[in-house]
Amino acid sequence: METKEVIRNYWDYRSETYSTEIVEQSEEEWATWKNMLSSTVDRREHLEILDVGTGPGQLALMFAEMGHHVTAVDLSTRMLDKARKNALKKSLDINFIHGDAEDLQFPDMQFDVVSSKFLLWTLPDPQKALSEWKRVLKKDGMIIAIDGDWFNSGIFLKSIRAISDGIRSIKERNFHNLFNQHYNPIKNDLPLYSLKPDQVFRFFNDAGFENINIERTDYLCRSRKKVNLPDKLDYASPIYFIKAVKK
Repeated sequence: METKEVIRNYWDYRSETYSTEIVEQSEEEWATWKNMLSSTVDRREHLEILDVGTGPGQLALMFAEMGHHVTAVDLSTRMLDKARKNALKKSLDINFIHGDAEDLQFPDMQFDVVSSKFLLWTLPDPQKALSEWKRVLKKDGMIIAIDGDWFNSGIFLKSIRAISDGIRSIKERNFHNLFNQHYNPIKNDLPLYSLKPDQVFRFFNDAGFENINIERTDYLCRSRKKVNLPDKLDYASPIYFIKAVKK
């Protein structure tokens, strides 16, 4: 089975529970994320946004609430179904498209912003993806990427991860085994599986982006009051907010 197929199958399965993160977020957390995104785009309005690897649609929904025109792409059709339902609940108009973040079917220089959340670590070819994202960006367009070092080898974080996986395995039957079954055979084929800032900077720099900024966002954890415990524990891992510009 090819790497992309393995990834798609896993996230099709996980869509049943992963998508609940959207509806479980507290108003404070939602506002924190939206304020961060709005300030990053300098409070500009009516931008063309492409959200790649949209999953349940969190960033897409937030940008749409701000009044931007949003297109959202995901490899998993079941994730897209969940994202469409989340958009419907909020009465938001978003163009959801089944597609591959590494092979975008859009013309050059169409978007002002390309965003992603928790996608970089699972890309088989991040260099190809970044080249595609740069291609569809307008001049002075921006990348906004959020991701974490989910598999940090530190003892404390490994312990936290074990607790989180244990709780998930109770809530989601065979969660831990299913993840390992899918990702262990392919993790060495994922360059950012263990995501570190210097690696990320190198990929963005090699893709020709400028003004690359990578900031650790521990403050996001403080707003996670009503989220289930495994999701909250996940945020004990280093979370990075990545910005870069196409000149």
